[in-house]
Amino acid sequence: MILIRLRQQNFRNLVSLELALPPGPLALVGPNASGKTNLLEAIFLALGGDVRGLLADRVRFGETAASLFAEAETQLGLVRFEQRFGSGGREIRLNEAPASLRELSEYPGAVWIRPEDISLVRGGPEERRRWIDLALARFSPRYRALLSAYDKALRQRNAALRTGPRGIGIWNERLAGYGVQVLQWRRRILERLAPLAAETYRELDAAPLELSLRETAPPARLAEALEENLQEELERGVTLAGPHRDDVRLLLGGLDAVKFASRGEARSVAMALRLAEHRLLTEHHGEPPLLLVDDFSAELDSRRRLALLNYAANLPQALLSGTHAPEGWTRILRIEAGVWNLEG
Repeated sequence: MILIRLRQQNFRNLVSLELALPPGPLALVGPNASGKTNLLEAIFLALGGDVRGLLADRVRFGETAASLFAEAETQLGLVRFEQRFGSGGREIRLNEAPASLRELSEYPGAVWIRPEDISLVRGGPEERRRWIDLALARFSPRYRALLSAYDKALRQRNAALRTGPRGIGIWNERLAGYGVQVLQWRRRILERLAPLAAETYRELDAAPLELSLRETAPPARLAEALEENLQEELERGVTLAGPHRDDVRLLLGGLDAVKFASRGEARSVAMALRLAEHRLLTEHHGEPPLLLVDDFSAELDSRRRLALLNYAANLPQALLSGTHAPEGWTRILRIEAGVWNLEG
């Protein structure tokens, strides 16, 4: 169980204060634009989460840098996370020693469910690739380095394509070598995530949810596909086969959820993917990550909302935000204009 104490300074519009989150479910309540999302993001970042965009944009206007400090009580004992970021980049310390995101992935951290997660269903393939790659990086510190090596080889091969076929063989070999490993890792994690996502979705809706990979080439044929596509790739200057072009297929009731799911169904599918990630991280670490939910009632009917609340209420620790507290929840963290007050 993660019992977290957060201290932040100059993070967006939050007042620089210290907050100790109690165990059990906690409602984060406040009017719109009061700082609820900023607080959840600060906690997520402090525990090693990846976010879109520049971290320098999270610094309060008029300041040059922001810092986050978190203490988390885990099964491995007390862990101290420190981060400082601004125009000069990101500095991470773990238990007072310099560290990297790779090292932070050794701890449960947090899973953050947001209304924007609907892009996992409504967005393009890059959204679903990003989801599975970030999930993998949390289970295997080596995967982050592997994906970085693949991306570098891809950029080099694309540059070589724009200069002609000479010497392209070495980049085919290098890209295929890294690509095969990426594909194998993705297959392994999806084998574990798919049944958990299906089970989670059954608690939200009766329709069956199926997950599978849509690959431009299977691992055994990736090197061959790079050779077969070479003429077209030379004309276009881009690599047309490989993990960077793949997708995660989402079938809801046998239909492609990306094309046919309603907005409410898409929101539920996205939530099932995040909760599957939470469940698998729980199995992996032997304790659940902190669950963060931004706007718990957004686009969810009463049945789906109740399923989410029941899941959160049975965790050792969860923080759900909204303009009002879930019915029956007595522990409330009220926030307004970046200032918070804990009740109950």
